[in-house]
Amino acid sequence: MARVADFIYRAIYRGLLSRLPEPAAVALGQAGLRWLPLDRLPVFRSPDPRLAVTLGGVRLPNPLILSSMYYDLVILQRAMGLGFGAVTTKSITLGPRPGHPRPNLVRIETSAGPGLINCNGFQNPGLGAYRAALPSLPHRVPLIVSVAGESVDEYATLVGELGAFGDLVEVNISSPNTALVYQWSQKPGELGGLFKAVRGATTKPLIVKLSPDFSEANEDAIIPAALEHGIRIVNYGNTRRVTEPRLSQGAGGLSGPEIFPETLVNARRIRRRFGEGLELIATGGIDAPEKALSVLEAGADACSYFTGFITRGPLLARRILDRLSSELDHRGLARLGELRAGPGA
Repeated sequence: MARVADFIYRAIYRGLLSRLPEPAAVALGQAGLRWLPLDRLPVFRSPDPRLAVTLGGVRLPNPLILSSMYYDLVILQRAMGLGFGAVTTKSITLGPRPGHPRPNLVRIETSAGPGLINCNGFQNPGLGAYRAALPSLPHRVPLIVSVAGESVDEYATLVGELGAFGDLVEVNISSPNTALVYQWSQKPGELGGLFKAVRGATTKPLIVKLSPDFSEANEDAIIPAALEHGIRIVNYGNTRRVTEPRLSQGAGGLSGPEIFPETLVNARRIRRRFGEGLELIATGGIDAPEKALSVLEAGADACSYFTGFITRGPLLARRILDRLSSELDHRGLARLGELRAGPGA
């Protein structure tokens, strides 16, 4: 059944969604997620207990995380039943943001497969709206609350106000579409103060979301500063900034399979350099079961994706989970973490 449903979605994406103007395709896709009760179907979920992992002491039923993009809580609730081990909110800002004007999303075809370039600009209803709505969101799987600020005080306020509603909190300092957020990675010497402030604002496990555009700063300054202040989970990486004249901002964040090779290299290097004292979420270009397996072998504790959810469909999660279960069977392993001893380590 899963194979048939997966084939049907691919036909719909290629035959319809990829041919519609981007705004229409987004609206149609989100309407489908919001109104179709796909999350009630067991085909999306794996029952294999060996796939469970922990991040910051929080148990996830599997290592797959829906990356930050949706701010609609109905869609997030639906996504919690689509096979993910955790889902992430859109990065929440202090006040409401309309985002950048359209066009703020374009498709791109590469030799590696279909991708997206966006300059959404943190469209979201802001702290007040989330503070009112998040308490009613049931946590079928752990919820990662993502926040983005333009000052230390803003980040500390967001973490302090919203931390109670998430199982983990992600501090996004990596968006290439919002200058004052992206610039945090360009001034790593100031991040110690930020990390100290957010660590003091909540007792929940914290994640720092890093940009792949700043690998030297990430590894020489930013990750060490996070570890120094008790933040031991890193989401490496976000989209990669590229020039794109079709977008309203003239540039945006590239996502999709073209950036996967860098994701894999980063995962191997980070694990070698920082060892087991760091928990790693690998993000970027994961759109196939073998890619998820590769980054977990390379040292990631979990992996996150969004573009693959759009281009490959909601059954991608189940396909990945079945592949991981098959690999554990083949190697005679009792739990997912033992994959790190595999050929990709």
